[in-house]
Amino acid sequence: MTAVSRRSPDICLRQLIRLRTEMEVASVQMATEIFPDFYHGIEYGVVARVCLPDWIRGDVLERPEVAERSISIRKIALSTGRAPETTRRRVNRMCGLGMFAVSPRGVSLAVTPENEALALRYFLEVHDRFVRLIEDVSVTCDLEWNVTARRSFGIGDVLERAIDSLLLSVDTYRMTGNTGLAHLLWGALTMIAVRGVTYDPVLSRLYADAIPPDELRVGISLRRLAATLSIPYATAWRQMQALEAGGLVTRIDAERWTVLTRNLLQESVRHVSAAPSVLVFNKIRELAMMGLDPAHAAAYYRVGRPPLAQPDPV
Repeated sequence: MTAVSRRSPDICLRQLIRLRTEMEVASVQMATEIFPDFYHGIEYGVVARVCLPDWIRGDVLERPEVAERSISIRKIALSTGRAPETTRRRVNRMCGLGMFAVSPRGVSLAVTPENEALALRYFLEVHDRFVRLIEDVSVTCDLEWNVTARRSFGIGDVLERAIDSLLLSVDTYRMTGNTGLAHLLWGALTMIAVRGVTYDPVLSRLYADAIPPDELRVGISLRRLAATLSIPYATAWRQMQALEAGGLVTRIDAERWTVLTRNLLQESVRHVSAAPSVLVFNKIRELAMMGLDPAHAAAYYRVGRPPLAQPDPV
């Protein structure tokens, strides 16, 4: 059971990179609505991935009476790239906020009624954003999926792959020697620059096998971009200066920034973009083998079709 491309694999990968970036930025915006900052969303995702089986009853999300699964603070630190003591302080803060519970076995999602609404909101919004990605891939990437006739997947199968896809980027960013925050800014800037191309059916097909020309790219002010991602402006400025020094972004006037062709041809871009996108491709293929039809992805939303990531503060 494989996906067959009517275009070259490189062309489909390029389209998938654009769409995956859109999902990641949308997920960060979701996290900043739910949590104190998007880093809490990463830490919550690490623990939620481990504890997910506790919250699944057949094909239904439900708060368990007892948390059976947990993860050590050391493993959370390894997953997020933070020092163990820093991770411990952040975990303690999230315990104080009622999100986590700590036991001798490790850290779990709190199974209190107070945390139930937050956990279910997180799971459902991540689920629907991944389904939105699958829907957009089906429309944009020109792939034919061999879908198994018998449906054998549930909400847990989609959520496992959705959270895995989001968390792999955290590992990828760390392997480049740069911060996840810097590459979040880079990814958001890349997505905004070519959104018109990505979602315009004529332009998307016209530039499916080539990087869109620079004259079609748009810029955004750093202040607006930082506000969109709930990042302090001074922090965003420092990170953007490092990205500019590395040739990954370009300032096109006093206020606006974008990602141009020369930025995309940097070797480090391949490390950041290709591996997570290949993983997403394989995760969608696995779901197709379980009966999820990407061409009819809209039928699988649990709450509803989520909007695209907003390029401006909302």
